Amino acid sequence: MLKKIIIVLTWLFLSANTVFAADTPITPRDPSDSLIVMFTTTTCIGCVRAEEFINSLDAEYPLDSGGTTRVDKRIINISEQDGAAIAQRFFEEYNVPQSERRTPILFYTGGHYMIGDHVITQNLEMLIRAGALQNFQEIPVAEGDMSLSLPLIFGAGLLGGVNPCSVSMVLMLLSLLSSKRDRIVRAGVSYIASKLITYLFLGLALYRSLQALDSAAFRFAVDAAKWVAVALAAGLCVFNVLDYFNARREKYGRIRVQLPKGLRAFNNELIKKAVNSGARFMIPLIFLLGVVISAGEFLCTGQIYLATILYVMRSGDVSAVPAFLTYVIAMIIPMSVLLIVCARGRRLLEMSEFARKNLPIIKLANAALFLAFAIYMIGAK
Repeated sequence: MLKKIIIVLTWLFLSANTVFAADTPITPRDPSDSLIVMFTTTTCIGCVRAEEFINSLDAEYPLDSGGTTRVDKRIINISEQDGAAIAQRFFEEYNVPQSERRTPILFYTGGHYMIGDHVITQNLEMLIRAGALQNFQEIPVAEGDMSLSLPLIFGAGLLGGVNPCSVSMVLMLLSLLSSKRDRIVRAGVSYIASKLITYLFLGLALYRSLQALDSAAFRFAVDAAKWVAVALAAGLCVFNVLDYFNARREKYGRIRVQLPKGLRAFNNELIKKAVNSGARFMIPLIFLLGVVISAGEFLCTGQIYLATILYVMRSGDVSAVPAFLTYVIAMIIPMSVLLIVCARGRRLLEMSEFARKNLPIIKLANAALFLAFAIYMIGAK
């Protein structure tokens, strides 16, 4: 069973690094085709008019210079899968100012673009006949930023995984399961899998909810998110530094960034009921337990995750699915290690003491991460 856990984790990590549809350059079927690349949003009335106009275009147009050109249409909704990441890539490649990053926007050959349904409907057919949309070639994607993004996100996930809020719940579960040696691995895997799925869903839900805004609101939300993220990161940096000193002095009652006592007691009671529910119901109940606890502890463990979501929104270097999958896979590695160690017979008291002794280091690492994130966001354009 332990080998299966390792195989599954490895497969998930490799999957996170193979889903890069958003980073594939857009090319016409034939260089002589007139390629139309337009970005829209669902709630944008001008987008609807522009899309209706483009769908009404002829399949082929005569060129002013002689001959004909076929029309190749690529209409991308930024609210759909990878749409925002592709749009962000085009905005950066075409040097579109922040004030003009709205929909509908149409990109064509030579680094040119048009904004607004009126401009598109009045000029597009003329540009097609002039051959201005032929020989489209997207600027190659810069790989340096992307190669940097995933390791950073992976590191943030590891820090999120060793968050005391999360580790304490795992240790509580494993301590109650220690008397049920035959089911500890299955129950532990069920809990960890539910946390992975729940956190991935929460990350995508937050990300997609911002994308669902219309273009003006989306642009405002992204700009506002920058300063909200800076304030949040700076505040959490300060609190984690204070927690570092309190942890060093063993004043654990003064730790600020942790689950409220009431929520901790509620989670502990849920864990006890799930473990004592009987062999038939224990595994599915522990899976549901992981979902409930993940949602409840998100205010504590989700701080680094929220910073990661804002980073992905702001940078556009990597699409949402591989970014968040990378984060949650890294996040479950510490608890998977605890499960493996416990399944091999190590005493939980030793692991709890290890976590307690290293709490100052964890708090200091969190503070450093939030400080670095705040500096990055201040410098981001």
